Amino acid sequence: MSEISEEDVESFATAMLPLYHGPVVKIRIQSIGCEYTISKGLLCAESPVFTAMFEGHFREAQEQTVDLEEMEGVVSKQSLEALLQWLYLRFVKFDIKDTKKRISAAIELARLADKYQITRIESQTARYIKKAIANPHPDAKEYYRNFDTSDKNTRWLGEEDIISGILLRNGHPVRRTLAAASVCWYLQGKRHTFTDLAQQYPQFGADLLHEVKLVLDSLYTNSATFNDPISGEIRYLNQAMKR
Repeated sequence: MSEISEEDVESFATAMLPLYHGPVVKIRIQSIGCEYTISKGLLCAESPVFTAMFEGHFREAQEQTVDLEEMEGVVSKQSLEALLQWLYLRFVKFDIKDTKKRISAAIELARLADKYQITRIESQTARYIKKAIANPHPDAKEYYRNFDTSDKNTRWLGEEDIISGILLRNGHPVRRTLAAASVCWYLQGKRHTFTDLAQQYPQFGADLLHEVKLVLDSLYTNSATFNDPISGEIRYLNQAMKR
């Protein structure tokens, strides 16, 4: 569990502790026979969507039970249990050795949370994916050797991960992380599977362009130049450097 600040400790007993008690609600995925009883206060404190369900004029408010439908890449037993784990323990973790499957599971969790407007999990999920990309499971070392170094950040990502990621809201930390992972191959000028994706899916292309701009802005040299495609003039990548 992440470290709790002094301010959080002082307010925990009065603000957070009551959320772990009191009324409970049930969440079910009937198609696969899953049912979980959880704290209503804890869930509603994070999700305005669930708050509307359980405190509004819907059937869920009368029965204090919500039935979720399985949805590929969003709602599954795995993603729901990961969300419940985060609600109670405040960490994102999957006991999956395969790095590709672990990242896909985290993207699915992000989409489930996004569906129910649970925003405080977003940055943590993005960090989890970034760490998985940078530090794959030790068993993957042999697999890693088969890749060009320009592919080191995208070797664990599939097209389906990129497509699933752009279904998140614009600016979502997970969506940005997936685009950032694609910057190296783009800048090193090698054709890649995602080259076509950037053309087929404008959202991904726009995300990639934004992350590339951030990288170019971070250049340490004051002599990096490019040819203006219109005038042919030599220009500085960061005009502010030319002073």
